[in-house]
Amino acid sequence: MAFTVEDFEDLLRILEQKPEWQERMRRAILSRELLELPERLLSLVQQLIESDARNREQIAELTRTVQRHDEILQRHDKQIAELVQVVRELAEAQRRTEARLERLENRLEGEIGRQSGERYEREVVADAFTLFYGGRGGSPKEPAIRDQLAHWLQPLVEQGVEITPLVSPFRADIIWWKGDRVMVAEVGIKVSRDDVKRAATRAELLRRAGVNATPAVIGEEWSLPDVQALAQQEGVEWFVGDGLSQGFLEFRKLPDGLPRR
Repeated sequence: MAFTVEDFEDLLRILEQKPEWQERMRRAILSRELLELPERLLSLVQQLIESDARNREQIAELTRTVQRHDEILQRHDKQIAELVQVVRELAEAQRRTEARLERLENRLEGEIGRQSGERYEREVVADAFTLFYGGRGGSPKEPAIRDQLAHWLQPLVEQGVEITPLVSPFRADIIWWKGDRVMVAEVGIKVSRDDVKRAATRAELLRRAGVNATPAVIGEEWSLPDVQALAQQEGVEWFVGDGLSQGFLEFRKLPDGLPRR
């Protein structure tokens, strides 16, 4: 007997009227795997939902961890910046301290050098009579020497010649004379180019006033090797260390005597 369309329609109406038959029909038609598929799909979806929730929680926790790390790094950055600032301030303070110490050392060395130079100058002035083998003179700081210089320079003063500190014999270290020969000397432990120049210009001013003046330098050593050559070039005699120029030796050989007025 053939199963017709009408039979199928009747079957559908019966199944609609008998819902409990629908389940039996489904079990009869569908395989077990297909029947269990909705539940399996539902379980899988539930697992995915739970996995997604766990992933979201892990992501949230990771985000919170990153945020905590960012906060820690920010605090560290701030601490490092503060530490860098402190180091810079300490370095600047050290630089200022070193600069002050350097200035103090320079001033101290300068003061020691000045005092040593002044002491050496006083000793040379005190020994001048022996140094020059007789004669008269001394430091322009002494009233008698200043009076003698004023007498010699009077013609230039009357002419209105300007006498600057650089050329003034009153600023020389020693004025010494034998007869009508006068030696204008600059004294220094280390004889410098400036010493040579000052001696030359101060003796030249006295020569302009009609005085037979010779420039000279006295010291323990030359400050630079070329200073001695400069002295020869400028016509400046010297007594430096153990060395004496020919002109200095000749001045020492002059007979002792009073200056001509």
